[in-house]
Amino acid sequence: MMTTHVEDTGELLNATAELTIAGRKISLEMPVPAGPTRLSNLLPFLRYLTDRFVDFSVENAQAEGLAVSCKKGCGACCRQLVPISAIEARRLREVVDQMSEPRKSTILARFEEARPRLQAAGLLEKLREPNRIGDDEVDPIGLAYFQQGIACPFLEDESCSIYEERPLACREYLVVSPAENCARPTVDSIKPVPIVVRVAKTLRALNVEKNPSTPRWVALILALEQAEADAGLDEVPPQPGPALVREIFSRLSGRDAGNG
Repeated sequence: MMTTHVEDTGELLNATAELTIAGRKISLEMPVPAGPTRLSNLLPFLRYLTDRFVDFSVENAQAEGLAVSCKKGCGACCRQLVPISAIEARRLREVVDQMSEPRKSTILARFEEARPRLQAAGLLEKLREPNRIGDDEVDPIGLAYFQQGIACPFLEDESCSIYEERPLACREYLVVSPAENCARPTVDSIKPVPIVVRVAKTLRALNVEKNPSTPRWVALILALEQAEADAGLDEVPPQPGPALVREIFSRLSGRDAGNG
């Protein structure tokens, strides 16, 4: 069950929601743009939602006697194929553009160096056309990608160097299986924390619905390439902030979020 309320406080709205999941209540509150806005401007809000749902999911796992094995310095998952939205790809482009030298050039070089390796492995063209990848191909392609050992360009000292800006899919990925299993992942050896609500998937679907020309997901390693391809596309017209927030909540809950 979900109830929502949006209070106008000028330039920002105070969006609140109360959900009941598996008999437990979770309250959410976050300022969002008051006027016409685009989905990309709600990334801070979506990150906040993701973090709250992840915390809630971790509490559920701990109540079952499970412990999250992820910790700083364990970067095995940062060599996986990470699906992000086109909106997040453009945001990563902005993050890189705002970096000072020589770090900016270092990060750009890491993205560039990955392409010939993906090409040699027969993965580059497949990842450039994710809409042609069937559901039954995702896991095999993901394992093939991991076997290349390509670290996320933002991985430094086995930790995320853009932690606050990391994509939603990264925020949602936590495991309760032994940490050493992540270096040799299989379907049976990795046990992710069950996330009660997946914001990343919702964002990807909503992004495609509002702009059908964008891919259903983008491989993080090709984020800058995708952002460049999107540069010439017309942006989707902005929508009223309250309406967009309610639409997000409705999709997350699978029902009408109300008119409050």
